[in-house]
Amino acid sequence: MTKLTMLTRMGAGLTVLTVTLLSLVPGNMRPHILGNDRLEHFAAYFVTATLWAVGNRRPMKLLSSGLLLAVCAGLLEFVQLWIPGRTASAFDFATSAIGAWIGLLVMVAARRAHDRAFVAS
Repeated sequence: MTKLTMLTRMGAGLTVLTVTLLSLVPGNMRPHILGNDRLEHFAAYFVTATLWAVGNRRPMKLLSSGLLLAVCAGLLEFVQLWIPGRTASAFDFATSAIGAWIGLLVMVAARRAHDRAFVAS
């Protein structure tokens, strides 16, 4: 395992932990970094999926990670029903899941473009 692979996998794990913790704290304790909840959902899952895709090249791992991130987003939204100051939203779930899938797709496309450019030159 290369150093880049190890670091990106650790980064992906840390982002999953961060997303989980920030999703479970009461509403008044959660920081609002980007000022838009939907953008924050998208960015958090996009970054997580991108890091995971950099550290994993196998298609089945990427597919399963996309599914697991979407399930995680749904479960965290569901749990927010019982957290004071938080609201669950199907739109937030969809934004998170789309962010994860787009993050994976962007990295797969970038990797393929890089591999083609490397082979062509």
